Amino acid sequence: MSVDGQSAIFSPAALDRPFYFIVVLWGERFRNYCLDFCLASALSSGNIPALQKSRRSKFLIATRPEDWAAMRDTSIFRLLENYLEPVYIEIPPCPAGRSGYQHMSIGHRIACEMAHRDKAYAVILTPDCMLSDGSVARLQELARSGTELVLTAALRFGEEPFLAHLRKLGVLPEGPRGNDPAPLGITGRQMVYAAVNGFHSETLAYEWDAPGLMAISPAAWWRVPGEDGIVLHSLSWAPLLLDYGAIGNHDTSTFEQWTLDGDYLYNNIKSIKHIHVVQDSDELFLASWGPLAERAVTKSRFPFDKFMAGHFFKQSFYSGFFDPLKRKLFFLPVRWHSRPLNDKWSGIEAHAMSELLPWVKPPDEVAAIGPNPAPLRRIWSAIANLPLSALRSLAYVWIFRRRIGQLLGRMLRGDRNTFSRIAWFARSFVFGAGRGS
Repeated sequence: MSVDGQSAIFSPAALDRPFYFIVVLWGERFRNYCLDFCLASALSSGNIPALQKSRRSKFLIATRPEDWAAMRDTSIFRLLENYLEPVYIEIPPCPAGRSGYQHMSIGHRIACEMAHRDKAYAVILTPDCMLSDGSVARLQELARSGTELVLTAALRFGEEPFLAHLRKLGVLPEGPRGNDPAPLGITGRQMVYAAVNGFHSETLAYEWDAPGLMAISPAAWWRVPGEDGIVLHSLSWAPLLLDYGAIGNHDTSTFEQWTLDGDYLYNNIKSIKHIHVVQDSDELFLASWGPLAERAVTKSRFPFDKFMAGHFFKQSFYSGFFDPLKRKLFFLPVRWHSRPLNDKWSGIEAHAMSELLPWVKPPDEVAAIGPNPAPLRRIWSAIANLPLSALRSLAYVWIFRRRIGQLLGRMLRGDRNTFSRIAWFARSFVFGAGRGS
């Protein structure tokens, strides 16, 4: 398997297999997101209309019956039908007490199994997302060149400031779009400007120099002064193109307790040979958001938190939440920029790497170290680190105090799902740390 951070060049191959776009949603809010933004941006001239293939592509929509009926009765949906076949996948209602992210896995499992059965090129989207104009044309170009997996960094933007900045730029109409059939053709640079000036608090917390502690950190980033852009190192990746023709045995076990963001890709890459990582937002850009008040994050402050922050990041990086593929890709710098690149960027990239390497290492460097230390040395190291481990444990309890209280309450009421969730979390985060932790 090779990971390509720049343009892939392989023998050209005819696209004799279809593209399957996949989205899972339910409820009026996400239905409107999908219609107004996801479908509208996907239908810009450089996206779905740019597809050239010998077989008709499909848009798989996993949803509830009432949402499917409402979506079909819109102008943007009828425009979609001009280019590909919309396919309805019914999913059950989301039960009380189950997170929406977990429930989405039902739809993802069904849709991904359909794409695998038909050996399609899958483009997996969320209802609350937009693609920059030209993204699908680029995915098609990469598929023609033999690329089997295209990954782009995925972070969360604040809905209110992100959309407000797009309106200020004049590329997004004021007010609700309603039944507006007009596609949204927004460039990557326009989206990046709105994104880096409209981060959600969750993403702001991943800024390396921001004070405070995060228990789990799926990214680290640095601003480039005066450029409305950032250098990003990410553990969070969206599969914008997945060639199911390259996957033999399809492993869907991730969807039992986790989501598509988990180890689904890692469990299915054994036969994938050509991966393309989007490192420059000019190539293509995926924007996803949430209301500022939803899942708002405030970093926990502790004495010596600047010193502890690196240890927390290291623990998170090597935990079972992040598989070896994510840890390998983390060391590729990603440039999100709204202006032309200049000499400032290389300096920030070098600085970012100098900040990261004292805490985490690329997999090839870890392998070069050799076998694990002798047992006595490991025991001595554990004893020497006891004070830090104790302090870190207290910090974790404080950070998760509300969540711990909720889970304990459910356990006392005999909720079996809570027991299995806690066991899964312990395996993944507490006991799932990889080498180097």
